[in-house]
Amino acid sequence: MPLASPEEDVVTHNRHPKQPRSLRGLPSLLLAGALVACLSISGCSTAPADLAAYRQPAEFEPTETVWLSAEPDHPESMAITAEMIEALLPHVGIKLLLPDRQAIDQTRAQLAARAVDLDKVECFASPLATFFIRDGAVYLTDNQGHLAVVDLRWSLYGLPGWMQRLYPDDPHSAARAAEFLDPEQDKLEAWFAHHSHAAIYSSPLYLENATFEVNGRGLLLISEPLALERNPGRTRGELEAMLLEIPGVRKVIWLAGGLAQDPLEMSTIEGPYVGLGAGGHTDEYVRFADPGTVLLAWVEDERIGEHPVNRINHDTMQRNYDILTHATDQDGRPLRVVRVPMPRVVERPIVLAGANDQTSQWQAENFPAAEGRKPGDSVIQVAASSYMNFLIANDLVLVPSFTEDGTPAEVQDRVRGLLEDAFPGRTIRFIHATPLNWDGGGPHCATLSQPRAR
Repeated sequence: MPLASPEEDVVTHNRHPKQPRSLRGLPSLLLAGALVACLSISGCSTAPADLAAYRQPAEFEPTETVWLSAEPDHPESMAITAEMIEALLPHVGIKLLLPDRQAIDQTRAQLAARAVDLDKVECFASPLATFFIRDGAVYLTDNQGHLAVVDLRWSLYGLPGWMQRLYPDDPHSAARAAEFLDPEQDKLEAWFAHHSHAAIYSSPLYLENATFEVNGRGLLLISEPLALERNPGRTRGELEAMLLEIPGVRKVIWLAGGLAQDPLEMSTIEGPYVGLGAGGHTDEYVRFADPGTVLLAWVEDERIGEHPVNRINHDTMQRNYDILTHATDQDGRPLRVVRVPMPRVVERPIVLAGANDQTSQWQAENFPAAEGRKPGDSVIQVAASSYMNFLIANDLVLVPSFTEDGTPAEVQDRVRGLLEDAFPGRTIRFIHATPLNWDGGGPHCATLSQPRAR
């Protein structure tokens, strides 16, 4: 049992819920990410003396702990969290990070009602807790059994860039993003480093954990548009140099972009179709199955005409496929690229609310004035749905399911077969988590993998 510090509460069972990555009107959207002020965290190590000895393990390597949060006041979200914990418990240690002890007590009670074995779940409290906990930290390891944490800079999923799009001719309004970027939230990496007795490597990059994918051997994949958007004023060459400074990174492959249904914050995709997302997180479309095998989200030719989003995704993923098939790994070897079918597009109608209606996150003022959207207008939200948002936890692969949303069973069966081939000897388990997709995330976003140190 870890020792409690003045900065954290430790409970032997469960932990506390998060605020979703959702936008609730311009001010409230931004406030949704500005969680709460945190206490200063002491006791964290500085950067390790021998940075060259550290690397970021791939997720297919052994995992010590999977971190989650929870939303006990949201029944759908809580049911998904409970199912994920139940699925993970036989395979990996579980820790929960919740905002306070009240949230811990509420979450424990709900998990107990679902027959989750609380004796195998540790709970911690911090006001920094966030539901999509994946982006809270990036863990590194060395060969001596030590952990380190990469301290990336926090921009609330590219909020400043989104505000500039929202107010292209009004720099003063665009600059209001700073009002909603809580600097205390940038200390979440330090919380994890403190808890894990880990050193900290500070990076000047504005990125999140899920903005890049690694193979554990030195190769890093990232969306070029996302990296440039998160770090305005930087060139690709400058960003690559900074990425190569992260311990263990030896080579960067720049991809053409992410899925259309994972746009920057709240944005129009095309015509009436809108989405809520992070602007191109890799865990929505490209994942490593082993050091040389890349899984890529794919829209098959016969399905391009089913939906405008399919056409956009097909074009972008084709460009990514061309990049990956012509690229090599950190040692100059070609990559094996496996194309994994996308689920059927999941959508729902939305009526845009007015600026004073705080009951809806979808407000007309959250779109650029040039688009001409008004309160009462109807739009169609496309969920951030993808089979790529799976979690690998030792001998388990936890995959989102979409048959409940209209994806034919034969499509999901093919996905299962591809994943069984990619992850031989591991259990493939599907979980319905579409309610998380409406807030721009999924099972992978809602978990953080802490590697098993040697």
